[in-house]
Amino acid sequence: MKATLSSLAALLFSFSLSNHAIARPADPLHVSGDYTCTGFDSHDGAFTGVLTFTVDERASHFAQSFGAYTFTFKVKVGEHASTFSGYAAAQGQSLAMYFANDSEDAPTDRGVGMALITHDQDTEGKFITTLHKSYYLPDYMRTSKEGKGAGGRGTEVCTKVVKR
Repeated sequence: MKATLSSLAALLFSFSLSNHAIARPADPLHVSGDYTCTGFDSHDGAFTGVLTFTVDERASHFAQSFGAYTFTFKVKVGEHASTFSGYAAAQGQSLAMYFANDSEDAPTDRGVGMALITHDQDTEGKFITTLHKSYYLPDYMRTSKEGKGAGGRGTEVCTKVVKR
């Protein structure tokens, strides 16, 4: 009886290890998480923000290097703060984005963006995900009284916050 119980325990332990070893990570593209961002907008100038990506595992197809995500971007330009929500699709190192300002007062503040995803090593040899983004807002400030022209555009760099 003792031999049977110890054999059963060893078998269960090996199953738990094998299941643990073959479990796939939630986001093998390493996009999901929190980022700090700095950027420059054609109308608003310099800005900072916090970007949060959440993976949509059901829509993603990681075997084909495709990831689907939702995100929020909390941006601060001077003393003015805004929150944008959106969707993103990653294929390898490319990321496409659609976003819109969550404020009801900004119905035309929406746009598209693209980013290059890089995984750079820090001074300790750990990999950090960085997004090098460009975006376009076709209607932003189109009817501005200042006459700044149609649409907005900008660039930003977002670095994943690494919890150590």
